[in-house]
Amino acid sequence: VEPLIAALGDADAEVRRYAAWALGEIGDVRAVEPLIAALGDADAEVRRYAAWALGRIGDVRALLELERVAREDNGVTVFGRVADAAQEAVKRIQGMKNA
Repeated sequence: VEPLIAALGDADAEVRRYAAWALGEIGDVRAVEPLIAALGDADAEVRRYAAWALGRIGDVRALLELERVAREDNGVTVFGRVADAAQEAVKRIQGMKNA
């Protein structure tokens, strides 16, 4: 997990994207704060993967920032809008919280 967290700061956006995706697949809560920070990445695809990963991890610490991204992020990727990924993550975390 630690090398993937470090990779979120790599100069190559593709490395950051794969790191965010992998952290979501692993689901370790140690990645929550670094992924929240990645929601501010210059690359829209990194932000989208970070939102998706946070939804997979399901930690309520991410809710406020995900809600902000859902309202304010206008980024669009080949896989969809960043805001939509953030909104889906919010719904997933809220569902876990209420389960």
